[in-house]
Amino acid sequence: MTLKVSNIQFVILAAGKSARFKSKNNKLLSKLEDKTILEHNIDLIEKIGFKKITLVFKDKKIIKNLITSRIELIKGGKTRTLSVKNALIKSKIKAKYVFIHDAARILSTDKLLKKLINEAQKNKYDCIIPFSKCNDTVVKKHENIGRENLKLIKTPQVFIKNKITFLHKKNNIYELTDDSKLMRDNPKEYKIRYMLDNGFNFKVTYKDDLEIFKNNLKQKTRVGLGYDIHRIQKIDNINHIKLGGIKIKSKIKILSHSDGDVILHAITDSILGALSLRDIGTYFPNVKINKNRDSIEFLNFAIKKLKSKDFRINNIDLMIVSETPKINLHYKKILKNLTKILDIDKNQITVKATTNEKSGLIGKSKFIACWSNLSIN
Repeated sequence: MTLKVSNIQFVILAAGKSARFKSKNNKLLSKLEDKTILEHNIDLIEKIGFKKITLVFKDKKIIKNLITSRIELIKGGKTRTLSVKNALIKSKIKAKYVFIHDAARILSTDKLLKKLINEAQKNKYDCIIPFSKCNDTVVKKHENIGRENLKLIKTPQVFIKNKITFLHKKNNIYELTDDSKLMRDNPKEYKIRYMLDNGFNFKVTYKDDLEIFKNNLKQKTRVGLGYDIHRIQKIDNINHIKLGGIKIKSKIKILSHSDGDVILHAITDSILGALSLRDIGTYFPNVKINKNRDSIEFLNFAIKKLKSKDFRINNIDLMIVSETPKINLHYKKILKNLTKILDIDKNQITVKATTNEKSGLIGKSKFIACWSNLSIN
């Protein structure tokens, strides 16, 4: 199903005081690798394709280093409830649905967002609430509480915008910790969907929470190395070879069982390696069915494995070694095509090319090779 986000407003709540975090700086400005918590969330939201984004803030430091030209900014209220109310009433954005998300809950994967988008587009529910099950024993005044029916509610939560706006305007009683409460009070009137989410949807409240998340992030990051080399043959007429998924005119022929795209082969192997899977030859051996096969099919196989294990590419470093063809002449096209195939930004990939200084079989234009070094998280 194609993700349709044009009729969705995404509200990011970032107006809290971070009192329990006990730091001079707002916890949303805490760094995870090279980005703040807030930047991590905004980057992922924009990557999926959301254009109608509203950021609710109080502390001007929050927006100091953000590119806010594409984001609607609204001043938060004294409480979370008032901040949401401000976002819904004062916003100039028109949308059928609204996602309401606590910025302190770090979106480390796009899996949940995509599921919520697909559920919203079914047009069956007024409210969609992601939750996880409670696995721990819960005690109140020395007595156990049955955990089987407990739900740990998360954000983002999805609403029909005009309905949640109406309820917030009407509400003068509750100070809400989550907005679904306004609809959960009337389950017969509103269609509510509880959606199980087993992902690492982690909320930072205390400093220790941030350290836990960082440790989890470190454990999840993996690397893979891929290498491919093919013999080449000089020919008199112009021929088309494939490199990085694009056709290149050349007076050489790449000798290979498949189409001989060393770049896609190396990337495929690096993804499989990062996932602790076998090499490309294990899944696509030199048999009749793979004769002259398009290497994009090999890469798509690896990408599917990557997504099924809830990983995404963090960065990729390519090194192509050949005397001919001259890769730099085709650099831009190769880069553009790879970012499209891999669904990554240009700043996540490096395409480098060099010769072998006339040394060895590569230097004598007998072979072309490629190394792919990749990290995923």
